[in-house]
Amino acid sequence: MNQKVAPKYNPSEFFQQETEKAAEAEKIAAQRFNTLAFTRILVFIGIISLIWICNRTGENWLIAVILMLVVAFFVLMKQQQAVKRERNFRKNLQIVNEDEIARLNFQFKRADTGVHYQQKEHSYSSDIDVFGEYSLYRLLNRTRTAEGSKRIAGWLKNHASLEEILMRQEASAEWSQKPEVQQQWEATALLHEHAAQQVGAFKSWVSEKLPDDLTASLKWRYYPLVTLVVAVLAIINLIPGWVLILSLGWHLVLLKRFQATVESITNRTTALGFTLTAYSELLALAETAPYHSRWWKQRKALIDGSSKAIKEAGNLFEKLDYRNNVFFSLFVGIPTLWDIQCIAGLEKWKASHHSDLYNWLDVLADTEAMISLSGHAYAHPDYTTPTVTWENDVRIEAINMGHPLIPKDKRISNSFTMTGTGQTVLITGSNMSGKSTFLRTIGLNIVLAQVGCVVSADKFACSPVRIFSSMRTQDSLEENTSSFYAELKRLRQLLQMAEENNQTPVFYMLDEILKGTNSADRHRGAEALIRQLHPKNASGLVSTHDLELGQWGAEKDYVQNFHFRSDVEDGKLHFDYKLHEGICKSFNASELMKMMGIDMDPEKS
Repeated sequence: MNQKVAPKYNPSEFFQQETEKAAEAEKIAAQRFNTLAFTRILVFIGIISLIWICNRTGENWLIAVILMLVVAFFVLMKQQQAVKRERNFRKNLQIVNEDEIARLNFQFKRADTGVHYQQKEHSYSSDIDVFGEYSLYRLLNRTRTAEGSKRIAGWLKNHASLEEILMRQEASAEWSQKPEVQQQWEATALLHEHAAQQVGAFKSWVSEKLPDDLTASLKWRYYPLVTLVVAVLAIINLIPGWVLILSLGWHLVLLKRFQATVESITNRTTALGFTLTAYSELLALAETAPYHSRWWKQRKALIDGSSKAIKEAGNLFEKLDYRNNVFFSLFVGIPTLWDIQCIAGLEKWKASHHSDLYNWLDVLADTEAMISLSGHAYAHPDYTTPTVTWENDVRIEAINMGHPLIPKDKRISNSFTMTGTGQTVLITGSNMSGKSTFLRTIGLNIVLAQVGCVVSADKFACSPVRIFSSMRTQDSLEENTSSFYAELKRLRQLLQMAEENNQTPVFYMLDEILKGTNSADRHRGAEALIRQLHPKNASGLVSTHDLELGQWGAEKDYVQNFHFRSDVEDGKLHFDYKLHEGICKSFNASELMKMMGIDMDPEKS
């Protein structure tokens, strides 16, 4: 079993210090920005004034001064843009750290709840708060692009292979030691918050194929050399001038053929240009990331040279935009077949990097997902890295395991052990005593373990399992089904999973099993289901109010009984939320009804 290392730092203090440092740096950058802006205004006024003086006095030496001021104006403009970026970057660092401070208090500032990633038929995500207003997704998610959020959602919905889990654990431990590097990534991504969401348009452009006739026409991009020769011959009067006019006319014909394609691209160049800038900067950060884990080395090898290649595509898009200037189009665009040169360059870029692009974007998504895991590890130094090892059976060993979405000062931890397949743990207990929360505690910590993340426990070990839950079944007007029928469909799904030819066993969590029917049918149905699951490649937990089911289970060697209790003292209910062995002997339904004003005494005559 793993040993938890005592925390050596205070994440709350770190986040607060980084917030204050970023605020001070932003203030300094803002002052510089304002100074540069004021200086630019003065220089501009100076240029206008000197032009007026030069025009009135005819002093030609002023032209040199004017030119120097024009150069100074553009230098100041470039400096101002750099300072503006620095100011915004420092502001973004404050946003990142304020987000972390709120997250430590289980307050989630981001609007994204991840519910759009939830699948109705998924085996567990709808039941155990993987997505939603108060969910594991919101606790972990530190991604800043659409591809990144999609990736972390995918990790939460699908357990990784054992080898991948171990490599992620190694990477997360390494990355969590450099929180400032991860914050630099987030702050940089926020500089391009909207551009980074345009990856779909970028992928669409890369996948577009130029029509065959236009591809064949690209060879005419060398024709300006012919026109240049014709122009020289015309100038020295070796051929008539109309030949040059005819040659330039052919330029117009060629450009007309590509007009629709060029306009289709230029209509998107602004969005694509921003996207390319964003991903170029993020890839540059990834290329220089100071990590050495196996997980990262595999991905680092896929992105070497990627930022430079992305920047090249950005430059080609920028050049294509020159055509929007009438003078450039007339004096450069037409003579050089500029549009065709750019299209040819972009097509060459596609041919060289089409397959690489998907690897680059894949690595960026993985990077953001890993930042989410390592950020969570840094923010919770009291959590432990679980021991995940291959077993032929279900294996769960947890000491002082708590619910990862309950604050530490309110969290009640429990220890739990389960080994082998064909085993069922029956959990009885009174209302509100903690049965459902305990099932979700186990489920969420196993999800975290199989993602490669730290878990809320002193010690935690498990084998890879396929998680299944049935806890929030509801009726559906759309499908004309009752909640009871919906639960039966879920249980059929469980049986089908357990019967699949899959080496990884199923770990199931069933809350208040068959609650939608009468007690006799509920008891018989629960017995039948547990018996049917016993020989299969599955083990799990079943919570119930049915004491008879617990008594039946006590006679079976493949069933264990545990319970949560409640006590009534001075007319008030008290819960310890601790897991105890055996069948529950105290229930509180009547006490709760009395507290709600319902008279439980027999009707008086």
